[in-house]
Amino acid sequence: MKKLLSLLLVLAMVLALASCATAQAEEEAEESAEVSVVEVEPIVEEDESEPEEELPFDWSYINPLTGEATEEDISNNRPIAIMLNNIKQALPQYGNSQADVYYEVPEEGGITRIMALYQDVTDVGAIGSIRSTRPYYVRLAVAADSILVHAGGSTAAYNVIKDYMNKYGLVDLDYLSKGTRTADIFYRDSGRLAAGYASEHTLFTTSDNIQTYLEEHSDEIRLEHKDDYEYVHYFVEDGVPANGDDAETIDVSFSGYKGTTFTYDSETGNYRVSEFGSAYVDGTTGSQVRVENVVIIQTKIEALNDAKNHVAVYLTGTGSGYFACNGKYEKITWVKEKAKYTYQFYDEEGNVVDLGVGKTYVCIVGTERDITVDGVVLESPEDAEETEDLANFEVTDDDED
Repeated sequence: MKKLLSLLLVLAMVLALASCATAQAEEEAEESAEVSVVEVEPIVEEDESEPEEELPFDWSYINPLTGEATEEDISNNRPIAIMLNNIKQALPQYGNSQADVYYEVPEEGGITRIMALYQDVTDVGAIGSIRSTRPYYVRLAVAADSILVHAGGSTAAYNVIKDYMNKYGLVDLDYLSKGTRTADIFYRDSGRLAAGYASEHTLFTTSDNIQTYLEEHSDEIRLEHKDDYEYVHYFVEDGVPANGDDAETIDVSFSGYKGTTFTYDSETGNYRVSEFGSAYVDGTTGSQVRVENVVIIQTKIEALNDAKNHVAVYLTGTGSGYFACNGKYEKITWVKEKAKYTYQFYDEEGNVVDLGVGKTYVCIVGTERDITVDGVVLESPEDAEETEDLANFEVTDDDED
């Protein structure tokens, strides 16, 4: 009996020892498991690319006359169209280098004037000298839905102004008193008067004068485009004609008195403008006017049998012309269905011509006048298929400065 009890006691001790060993083993296993759990930091690759440059302003705004980026949204502004005196005795012009589009058209006696379009005249400063307008300039101003600034005009011009005031909401700021309104934005330049300039070459305005006047009369003058107004020109960074020929120098003959020359500058990628054998400069800065696009519109221009030998310029219909950009040029067809429509341009394959980003200089010349590219006179086109868009050309007097 004692042996049996001893055996049972030994067996109990063995089981107890085994249980302790099992518990210890489980505990060690748990500790081992806890030690083996290691948190791994996610691997993040360093961005070696350069940080994006913070732009000084929102570049999403575009000047619709040039395709250039602008700090503020000026796309719906009515442009300011200013009649600039362009005879040799009146030069230099002031503020001209900051215009976006230039229209040069012949007048009586073989002279030309330039209608300069500014989408925004802010900070331009002095602008002038300013002269009278003609009916074809009024029509060009209407096509841009612009506000026209001038000093008088022919009788025909005033007839068109009055007609278009009602038809298209034309506004003109006139030095005299026969346009839409006489504006107190003009002044005679004392420096020019002292230098002996003729009085008609001394009339100026300023960008501040124009803006102040428009702000003060904003309840009377529409300052933004009509709801149905559309820009039809497209701009691309490289506007060089795809199938164009070289055009280092372009000479446009408006008359025996006046020609304009465009010389390509390969370093800047634009054309330097010259007239009367010298650079066409801005008197404010002394810098030569440069443009990215040169457009030549050939059309019918005829002399009128009136006392002042005015001319009629046919703007509407379709005809031939040329377009140059980045040192190349191509033949184009122009189309302008009505006075209120902007010109449209097509290449010889019928594709819309894209303009290069930047300023545009438009020369409107008679079909008989010479266009010379790099010393070669281009073939004269047939007469354009004009539509009648003229008014009261039997004029015998002028009211102009």
